[in-house]
Amino acid sequence: MNQLEKIYSYMDAHQDEYFKELKEFIGYGSTASCPEEREKARMFIEKRFQKAGIPVKRVPISEGNALICGCMPGKGKRTVLLYNHYDVVEPGDPQKWTSGTPYQLTERNGYLYGRGVSDNKGPLLSRVQAIEAILKVRGELPVNVHFLFEGDEESGSPSMMRFAKTKPEEFRKYVQADVCFWENGRRQGNGGPWARYGVRGNCTFILKVRTASHDVHGRMGAVIPSASWRLVWALSTLKGTDERIRIPGFYDHIIQPTDEEMKVLDEFPYDEKEKQEKLGLEQFVLGASGTELKRRLYFEPTMSICGLEAGEMYKGPRGIVPHEATARVSCYLVANQDPNRIAQGMRQYLLEQGFGDVEVVYEEGTVPVKTPIQIPETALLESVALQVYGKPLVKEITQLGGGPAIALRWVQPDLKIIGIGPGNTNANHHSPDENIRKEDYLKSMKMLAAFLFTYGE
Repeated sequence: MNQLEKIYSYMDAHQDEYFKELKEFIGYGSTASCPEEREKARMFIEKRFQKAGIPVKRVPISEGNALICGCMPGKGKRTVLLYNHYDVVEPGDPQKWTSGTPYQLTERNGYLYGRGVSDNKGPLLSRVQAIEAILKVRGELPVNVHFLFEGDEESGSPSMMRFAKTKPEEFRKYVQADVCFWENGRRQGNGGPWARYGVRGNCTFILKVRTASHDVHGRMGAVIPSASWRLVWALSTLKGTDERIRIPGFYDHIIQPTDEEMKVLDEFPYDEKEKQEKLGLEQFVLGASGTELKRRLYFEPTMSICGLEAGEMYKGPRGIVPHEATARVSCYLVANQDPNRIAQGMRQYLLEQGFGDVEVVYEEGTVPVKTPIQIPETALLESVALQVYGKPLVKEITQLGGGPAIALRWVQPDLKIIGIGPGNTNANHHSPDENIRKEDYLKSMKMLAAFLFTYGE
């Protein structure tokens, strides 16, 4: 039995212990609204590092959430950085979870359910456990491994972004690496693991309108300006029925797909029929299908109205003219869009359209990052995917969600960032019944170990 086989056997033998630890970790509701729970999550991580024999450092951030950084030297010269986050989104209505208990890890048919189990506590913990298994069996790592865990990714990563900007030299020490494995990956059914070659950017805006000092009776609607109508009219100018976003310059800097990327996209498995049935759709936007559907999905930016508020309807029906109205608008960006430029463009455009009375509150966004698929690490990932899963590696152009990967590029512009991990395509991130498959959890640990050994060689 070679070293890797011994490590795999060790992982299999300790899987009950791994899932017991995961159950404890999921029990900490480390949302933005519960700072005490995030502190419990930090303490859990620190103790887990100590148990594994990995040096750990808490990096406090003024008026923010601390970074947890680990560093384990290895035999080889290369360095792998593992990025994850320990915060989670709110669970929502517990009654919409099958178990009724979002923070209590439950198992059904080989799947584990709980808030954060896939996004992102499961992937985080599995990586620490994988490194520990290598150390227990081999006594040393084949390459250097750095860990970077943050605590407010779900809120736009303000703490890490601020730290990267204000203390770039110190931040560079924690993230200096040859390759970074981003927070998670995916697997579709019983296929091969996905490797994701980028992280989309995003930006969010709050649009506010105030037309009077208070609401008035609906009978006054012919003479009193309505905040809700003003907001609806303003929103209608941002995007047309052709699905094009009308802000001048919005699309100017987008990098178009290369022939190689289109080939990868053409081969990428996307079960559009299953997605349509699951969502109850007759068709996708503009009737797109096949490669064109995938092109729109991965190379077209989005603008969504995520919420509208006027008239306090949740308090009961009232025949009124609302004096205030608010909307939340979010964009998911593709390379090479700049969220700050988009924010400036939105304000100017609304002003030119006659909506200078609409206040635009910009919540700082993130810049998308892109990693070339044609890098040496791809061949290694393909090799270890076949070894562990017995299936080919699936290459995904980018993860569809946004993230703060640009902070790492600020201090190391050439850092290769790839998403791999134990997620699945029906993991229900940010939704009820978030889940991870136990088999995928263990296989992702083995794949990481196999990559580190191959990388060290």
